[in-house]
Amino acid sequence: MRRPEILLFGLVATLSGCDFLFQSRTELTETTGNEPVPPVTSPLTTSQTVTPTLVGKHVCRECHEQNYQLHLHSGHASTFATTRDSNLAQVFAGKTADAGPAFGQFKYEMSSDGLQVSRLSDRNQTAFPLQYVLGSGRNAITLLTLLPDDEQGPAGLEHRVSWFRSHGQFGLTPGHVHQSPESANDFLGVTVHGTKMRECVHCHTTSGEIVDQQIQGLIPNVNCERCHGPGSEHVRLARQMETPPPYSVGVDKWDLESELQLCGSCHRLPRNVSINELRNYPSEMLRFQPIGLLRSACYLESDGQFMCTTCHNPHMDSATKSKDEYIQDCRNCHLPDTDEHVACPVSPTEGCIECHMPPSQFEQGMVFHDHWIRIHETD
Repeated sequence: MRRPEILLFGLVATLSGCDFLFQSRTELTETTGNEPVPPVTSPLTTSQTVTPTLVGKHVCRECHEQNYQLHLHSGHASTFATTRDSNLAQVFAGKTADAGPAFGQFKYEMSSDGLQVSRLSDRNQTAFPLQYVLGSGRNAITLLTLLPDDEQGPAGLEHRVSWFRSHGQFGLTPGHVHQSPESANDFLGVTVHGTKMRECVHCHTTSGEIVDQQIQGLIPNVNCERCHGPGSEHVRLARQMETPPPYSVGVDKWDLESELQLCGSCHRLPRNVSINELRNYPSEMLRFQPIGLLRSACYLESDGQFMCTTCHNPHMDSATKSKDEYIQDCRNCHLPDTDEHVACPVSPTEGCIECHMPPSQFEQGMVFHDHWIRIHETD
């Protein structure tokens, strides 16, 4: 593989042509993901035109119990739900939140249809439904309501107020801090349109398509097949033979660059932000780990061998892994007395995270480790 260019503009150009990952997942709305796959009695051979379908994570569990359990306790397992069915939405129920002088105070109530919100300063306003809760609660919980389609396609309202674990309180949703309302809906939140709205649902679910203010074929949360692809053919073969063909993400030509594109399709890549943001690297970039990774010497000097899974098990919550284990990941490459990598001259065996990937605060006290791995300037 050719070594990536170091220039940021080169990175943008290099990463701009991999939308196939987004397209290949959003078309999968053929099943609910809950139906069991029946035992296969057909011959081993199958038509090359068979289109794999979703089988659901419980079918994957039959052979992959360990990964199933790891995923069950990860943030990916609880990224999307209706407020009617989500325990996380109960954080809002019966509470009042102050969104500041620009937006006023909000009162939340739980009804049989889900969460509703009213502005206390507008006594004549009908309670507004808040349909969906996004986020696992490990950092924040944000609320979303689908709106009638507009000229840009599907539309939704991202509510002004989110709940933040950092201080266990409500606050303005990230990105809303410096905004001012210009319409009645603006008091309640930001309207998201078209492709951005589709991507919001796409990145928080396994499958779902917005049609007429509803999500058809919804399989909530980021489950196995969101990354691995529809598994019906893999299951069919696995039930026919002792050692079925390898199956990773449903793509024949899979390499480490493909992995980065898959993770980055939701965790963001340079093509998803502006040139100014790439140049200035504001605190908002802390949430978009692949963007930091791509400008790190660890990646640029690795000939494409340093990727997300070098340090992270994608089935496991990142907080489950200990700091010592992450430091060992650093030491696995940065060995003293070798010519292959540079060992830290200050502390070659400890303190890697604090010095080179320190935790930094983002809006509302959320903390992220900076994935632009480098020597940080100290005051």
